[in-house]
Formats: sequence, structure tokens, C-alpha cells
Amino acid sequence: MSNENNLKDSESEKLTEKPFQKGWQNFIDGMKDGFENFKTSLEDQSKKNKEFLDQNAEKVNKFFEGVRQDWDKKIKKWTADMEQRRLETKEQWDAHTKKISQDFKNWQEKTQEKWEDGLKVFRKGFFRAYLWILILILPILVIVIVVLAVMRWLLG
Repeated sequence: MSNENNLKDSESEKLTEKPFQKGWQNFIDGMKDGFENFKTSLEDQSKKNKEFLDQNAEKVNKFFEGVRQDWDKKIKKWTADMEQRRLETKEQWDAHTKKISQDFKNWQEKTQEKWEDGLKVFRKGFFRAYLWILILILPILVIVIVVLAVMRWLLG
């Protein structure tokens, strides 16, 4: 009976492997055929485009020459415009940089003043805390010393 189960299992495995394998092979073949169709259509289109370009080469060259000349004119115009703006704005730039440096110096001075004020407040607070600790601990310290002295006198 176990042999029959083993035979049935191996047959079912073979049956399940074959449809999957067949489906996978169909999928791969479909992909290859699609790629070949795409490749041939792209080659045909490229050949047509090359023939069209060869027929209209003079028009294309004339177009690109015109574009290059227009581009050169625009570049020259933009360069002249930028040079003029640079000269006009140089004074504005200098004024702006001076204003920024002055603002930065003012900020540094205000920050320094705030730092010094904060440090003074911290020092005052620290000094007050130190005094309060001394005021509060000094009586306790005196009591501890007196108790230790009395204990030493009694024990000794």
C-alpha cells in the first residue's frame, strides 16, 4: 500500500511540474517572439527615418545652422545684458554686503552683551546659593561637632 501511495505522489508531482513547466516555456517563448517583433519594427522604423533624413539633409542642416546662429545671437545679447547689470548692481552689491556685515557685527555685540548679562546673573545666583548653603549647613555642622565632642567626652 505504501508503494501505491509513493507511485501516486510521484505521478501527481510529475503532473504538477509539467503544466508549470509548459506555462513557463510558453511565457518565455511569448517574450522572445514579442522582443523579436519589437526589434524588427524598430529596425524598420530606423531605416525609414534614415531614408527620410537623407532626403531632407539639406533642410535639416539649414535648420540647425539657423538655430545655432539664433543661439549665438541670444548668448551675445545675454552676455551684454549681464555685463550691464553687473556694473549697475556692483554698487548695490557692495551696499548689501556692508549692510550684512554691519548686521552681523551688531548681532555679535548683542550676543556678547546677553552672554555677559547671563553670566553675571549666573554668578549672582551661584553666590547666593553658596551663601544659603553655608547659612543652612553651618548650624547643622556646629551641632554635629558639639555632639561628637560631647560623645567623646562622655566615652573618653
